[in-house]
This record gives sequence, structure tokens and C-alpha cells, in this order.
Amino acid sequence: MRIDKLNRPILESAVLLRRNADRISIASTSDFMCTSVAVAAAPQSIALPYCLDFARVRSIYVKGIDRQAAQAAPFYYLYLRRHAQRVLSVPVEYGPLSGCEGEDPVFLFSPGRCGSTLLSRVLFEAGIASVSEPDFYTQMASWFWSRRSFPLGPDFEKAMWAMSRDLTAALGSAPVVKLRAECGSAPELFVRNPEARTIMLIRRFEDWAQSTAKVFGASPGKAVRKYMTALHCYAWLRRHSRCHLMLYEDWLSDPGGAALALSAFLGCPLRAAAVARARLGHSQEGTPLIDRVRQGWEAKWQGALRLWRSPRLVTARQRLDIQPLWD
Repeated sequence: MRIDKLNRPILESAVLLRRNADRISIASTSDFMCTSVAVAAAPQSIALPYCLDFARVRSIYVKGIDRQAAQAAPFYYLYLRRHAQRVLSVPVEYGPLSGCEGEDPVFLFSPGRCGSTLLSRVLFEAGIASVSEPDFYTQMASWFWSRRSFPLGPDFEKAMWAMSRDLTAALGSAPVVKLRAECGSAPELFVRNPEARTIMLIRRFEDWAQSTAKVFGASPGKAVRKYMTALHCYAWLRRHSRCHLMLYEDWLSDPGGAALALSAFLGCPLRAAAVARARLGHSQEGTPLIDRVRQGWEAKWQGALRLWRSPRLVTARQRLDIQPLWD
């Protein structure tokens, strides 16, 4: 029997215990220990999408969340994990809870460690609807998309877009959604038509690799693969969407000009005062990543630089269908 033929109820429970509140792990149904579930009607109050439940073929939403605070948070998934009061388990065949059509979000891609969290803060300070790293997108890119033969794949893809519509209904028309780096492996999952707007934020490899080694301790091979995935993602986005390229270095050398270009792309005012307010504090304050330094990062960084400069990688970069990003 196909999943869309089943008549399954929405289930609701109260959160008793929150797990992984100080971890950056991808959102999961195991993040909450809850009371026994009860059948619920469609929610009258706002429920925010949290994650997909692949085992039970359901979408997980949470209630009791301050929407403004969720937008201001460095990481949406971590804020919801720490503050959820109630959990809704919705059958994937149900569709959006809000009934809202709305526009697709403007998806912001990056390999991470490029100032994307700061950019999310800039957008929040400017009053532009935005959110940083909703993990139901991450799950689809990193879990499902590597299993393309999964028989319920189309059902979960529909569920992702239903959750996306509910996120848009909660935050505002066409919010900017900063994605985790993992989503760069499947940009085709997030672009439904060539008029879709996307953003790619990237940083020079040398400085990016240093930051990545410091904070995550990534091996040279993993770091280079992650960055190359972002470059391939950008090449695909240029061909299949209206993609706005932003360089991290521009936000350092000419934040006013970078803000003006982004403002024109989004069609929303983004004033210098918003950029200044966003830069007052650390963009990752209150997260497990702030001031984190991994032991032995220098050797990993140097190894990444050697690999990046190897003839094989130079040839691979030259084959990409993108204009030079730096002089």
C-alpha cells in the first residue's frame, strides 16, 4: 500500500527532556524524550518544522517556540532543540500544516566557515525574514539523497517541501534560509525552477581551510572534498537558478558594497546600520563552536594546502564551469 493511501493521525506529546543541547549534531527524533503520545488535530498555534522521521515516515514539528528568537539564533535547529515544549509527529502524506502556498525560500549555500552565520545575523538585524540551518533540509541532502533508490523518496521530498512551506508561513514571504554545508552535495533538491533565487557564499581556500581545521579538525582529504563540493554546487546553481555570488573577503573589505549588492538581489533594504549591529557581537555566541580549537589543527591545515596545490586538484578546479572567484 502506498504511503499516501494511509489514514494516519497527527500525534502530539510534551517534551520531558531535551538531549544534545550542546552538540551541533543534525536534528533527530532522539533529541527529545517525551510523554506518551496522543492523537491531535491540526495545530491552531504555530508549529515550526524540526526534522524528518525516516523510520516512522513522519515529519516532526515543535511548539512553544519564539519565532523571533529562532530567527535570531545562530543555529535554528539548536534553538528549537533547547526550547521546544511540545512535539508534533505528522504523517508525511498530510502536506503542509499551514495550507500556505507562498514562495520557495532563497537558499544560501556555503562550505561553512565563510561568515554565513554572521550574514544570517545581518539579515535579522535588517528585518529580512531569515533562518540559519533548519535540519530537515540537511537530512534530505545527507541521508536520503545518498539513497536515491529509496522507495519512499518522493514522499519524503514532498514532505520536505511541505515543511518548507510551513517555515515560510511562520517567518514571512520567501525567507533566506542558510543551509548547512552538507546541502551543497545536492543542490538539485532545492531548486524547482530556473527562476529560483539562490546565494553562494564562499571564502578563499587557504583561509577557509585554516578555519575548518581549527574548529572541526577536518582531515586534509575531507576538507578539500568539502570545498570542492561547494564549488561544484556553485557551478550547478549558476546553470539552473538565479544565483548571487558573495565572497567572504568582500564583507571584510567593503561591507557596504556587499550589503548593497545583496539588497538589490533580494529586493529588500539592507542598510549599513544593520551590518554594524550584527558585527558588534560574536555571531556564534552561545553555540558549541565559539572559540573551539582542535588539537593538531596546524598539521591538518598544511596537509590540506599541499593537497589543494597538487596537479590533480589544480586540473579539477580548472575544469569547473565557473568564472575565477579571485584575481
